[in-house]
Amino acid sequence: MNIKTLSDQLIAANQQKAKFEAELILANIELDFQNEEKSKRAEELRIANMELDFQNEEKAKRAAELIIANKELIFQNAEKEKRAAELVIAYTQLEVQNREREKRAAELILANTELIFQNREKEDRAAELIIANKELVFQNKEKEKRAAELVIANKELIFETKEKGKRAAELILANIELDFQDEEKEKRAAELIIALKELGFQDEEKGKRAAELIVANRELLVQKLEKDRRAAAEAKKDEFFNIVSHEFKTPLTNIKAIYQLLERTTSKTDKNYPFILNANHSVKRLEKLIEDLLDVTKINSGQIDLNVAAFYFPDALTNSIANIQLSSVKHEIRLENSIDIFYTGDQFRIEQVLINLLTNAIKYSPNASQVLVSAELEENNIAVKVRDYGIGIAKKDIDQLFQRFYRVSETALLFQGVGLGLYISAEIIKKHKGSFSIESEQGKGSAFCFRLPLNN
Repeated sequence: MNIKTLSDQLIAANQQKAKFEAELILANIELDFQNEEKSKRAEELRIANMELDFQNEEKAKRAAELIIANKELIFQNAEKEKRAAELVIAYTQLEVQNREREKRAAELILANTELIFQNREKEDRAAELIIANKELVFQNKEKEKRAAELVIANKELIFETKEKGKRAAELILANIELDFQDEEKEKRAAELIIALKELGFQDEEKGKRAAELIVANRELLVQKLEKDRRAAAEAKKDEFFNIVSHEFKTPLTNIKAIYQLLERTTSKTDKNYPFILNANHSVKRLEKLIEDLLDVTKINSGQIDLNVAAFYFPDALTNSIANIQLSSVKHEIRLENSIDIFYTGDQFRIEQVLINLLTNAIKYSPNASQVLVSAELEENNIAVKVRDYGIGIAKKDIDQLFQRFYRVSETALLFQGVGLGLYISAEIIKKHKGSFSIESEQGKGSAFCFRLPLNN
């Protein structure tokens, strides 16, 4: 091979090399241009992302304003409708922007595909530029990573868009629930109106009740005045009884002594003797009446006193029975049962109770011939019972027998008395912290029982 041939080949090689260098320069220029385009696209995408973030912040602000508007829905319904319209416009703009981003992403993918194709072409054309191509491939891989990251960012943006859609749906549900709550509030308002009407009715009822209460208070005041008047009258009556009883007692004692003297000095065969006996009996009745009136006045004034001492209780039974038996020949007073015990109390007053009960038993059993007396221990109490077989007492009259001056209307005209004996007897038993009970049946007789506690 001569020098000219080598020279020609060298020239051809240099020309080829120059050609390759020119193509490489053009390729680098084109690559730089594409890189600049990618940078512009990336910058546009960054600006779009910033704008999207700004819009997201704006949407968040609007959502916050919408929440506030929902809380103030009762007073700002018109404002809520405006915010809802703005939210719809924002969602429409977001949808348009998402479509624009999808277009940009598609263009970027096409650009990347075109760039890969061009890189392959460059590899075929410039085998000598392996190092440059490897570096370019590395750059392309970096760009692919960036593109992948962009795809991921787009996916995240889509996910966020879906989340926003969910939030919008939740907001719609919240609006529906708020409307339901408004309906409930209207129902509650209607119920409140009904309750207020009912309250007004109750106030009217209370007014009526208050008026009735005023009338009742007036009646109660009248009753109290009447009670005070009666108490004053009772006090005056007791004072009168006390005065009269004391005034009668002295002359009655003289009359009694005179009749007793006449009874002793007059012969029983004298025709005046029955009149003297009858007069003496009347004096004794009058003396008993005066003693009862004095006892009543003492009881009412709280001045009746008990001479408390221990005594043999059977003595009170036998003394009372003997006292009454002397004045009654027709009736037999029989002591069925007695107790061997000492009792601490006023023996005279207890005998007075027994004498009252025995006197009534004889008086109200004119067709009978027997009165039974019994005493026994019942649950730490002395129970004394006087039973007769006389006319009996109606149930309606039993509870009133212990009132002052009370007498059964059916028998008041048939039997003498003023209705003080049982009242005095009941008060004496109360003073001993005891109690009275009556068992009676009309036409079959009565049983009067009093109980005295042993631990008195």
